[in-house]
Amino acid sequence: MEGRRENDDSVVYEGQVVDTKGVPFMQPDQPGSEPRAGLNNLASSVREVAQKTGEVLNKATEQFERATESIGKAIDSALAARDHVVMVRVNDDSLKKIEALAQSGIFKSRSEAAAFLISEGVKSQSDLFDRIEQKIAEIERLKSELKGIVNE
Repeated sequence: MEGRRENDDSVVYEGQVVDTKGVPFMQPDQPGSEPRAGLNNLASSVREVAQKTGEVLNKATEQFERATESIGKAIDSALAARDHVVMVRVNDDSLKKIEALAQSGIFKSRSEAAAFLISEGVKSQSDLFDRIEQKIAEIERLKSELKGIVNE
């Protein structure tokens, strides 16, 4: 028995729509068969789709919660030890982004938002800062060496 494919991967066989396993969604009423068998099949399929949709939504919710928790930890870490004041001038675009973070309620103030962005920038450029620290240590060593030469 040949059938034609529909767009939703169901197949039509002799006027009946069946799922990908060949089970009819709606069976015609036949003598001796239960009149609602087709509706029961359809209801069962709908329940299965609803269950799978629920599972997908639960997984998405869990991933969202983990991401939110991760962002929260990053914010807490960036704001943990803010003992130093730095006055900084920023361009219009940076100011808009900082204000958006404060207005959204993610941060209590522009200061907190700026501290977070600076902290994240430093983390993202850790390789650069490692190289800079090595060069500074080398410069300090050379200065000390020069002072030793002058004091001889």
